[in-house]
Amino acid sequence: MDIDIILGAGHTAAQVEELGALAEDSGIHTLWVSSFPGERDAWLSLPGLARQTRRLRLGVLPVSPYESHPLRLLETLYTLNEQAGGRASVLVGGLGRSVARVTGLKPVRRVAAVRDCVRILTGVRPDRPLDYTGSEFSLTGYQPRWISEPRPFVGVGATGPRMLAMAGEFADGVMMSDVPLVRMPEVLGHIDAGLAAGGRGRHAFRVNNFFAWHIGTDREAALADARRELCWRGLLQPWHTAGFLGDEQAAWVEANWPLFLQAFLKRTDRIEGVPEPLVDSLVQNLTFAGGLDDIPRVAAELHAFAEAGLDQVALKVHGNPAEAIRLIGDRLLPAVRG
Repeated sequence: MDIDIILGAGHTAAQVEELGALAEDSGIHTLWVSSFPGERDAWLSLPGLARQTRRLRLGVLPVSPYESHPLRLLETLYTLNEQAGGRASVLVGGLGRSVARVTGLKPVRRVAAVRDCVRILTGVRPDRPLDYTGSEFSLTGYQPRWISEPRPFVGVGATGPRMLAMAGEFADGVMMSDVPLVRMPEVLGHIDAGLAAGGRGRHAFRVNNFFAWHIGTDREAALADARRELCWRGLLQPWHTAGFLGDEQAAWVEANWPLFLQAFLKRTDRIEGVPEPLVDSLVQNLTFAGGLDDIPRVAAELHAFAEAGLDQVALKVHGNPAEAIRLIGDRLLPAVRG
């Protein structure tokens, strides 16, 4: 199993270069930089790292055709890919809540829009023009003759059945979010249906899963971080939680999501009105959290995910990202690959 790192939004280019060099030395597969409104541009943080590294893949997530036309996404992606010698990656999604909130955009036909974007990003060639007519986005007579590197990786951010199937049919891979082990047969079924529709095999497709990494030398501080961030874990929807909470408790958690959001906004790990055992169960099942002694348990969970069909895991690091990358490289990677 390959291990990716996701950096939070807002790092300077110098910080990304430092953390990316550390990630490459630590054996990380892809360093993803988060794109988020109100923060520095993720794409512009990567060219310096592209020049400094040789193996590490460089990615931006998430991007959306509602924010930027696929033509502009294409030219930005392929320019970074040229700078990185064919190591660029992108994750295309429908539209994040944060962007929708600040822009007022109301996306419709998300699956169709992402499909068109993916087909445009993967369909360009230097030796012939692209004529693509989609239901949401199109390009006619487009031929970027300057492209020379191997094509970048184009993945889809997806958890729902239609988006998963579309990704299987057209994309290079998928990154799910906070999908528990018990749901793997279900999501792989949707992906396999898409692969079959596209006449493709699983060998040509990468299945990734986003997980929050809250493990550090200070176990209690790491667990406190995990509790504060719980409101974002699958947005605490029953599809994510019913497998370990049961239907009744899962419905209660969804109905009381604002309590978790308030804890995040107040930057406290105490979630008022939610029983501690319930909080502990959510942390245990929806995050990788704890101290150094918890790393063997996490490695065992990743082995189980790999046996269920997961190719990669993308760990969103919190707190001190350099410390997190070192722990993942020094302790988790050997345990996963050993």
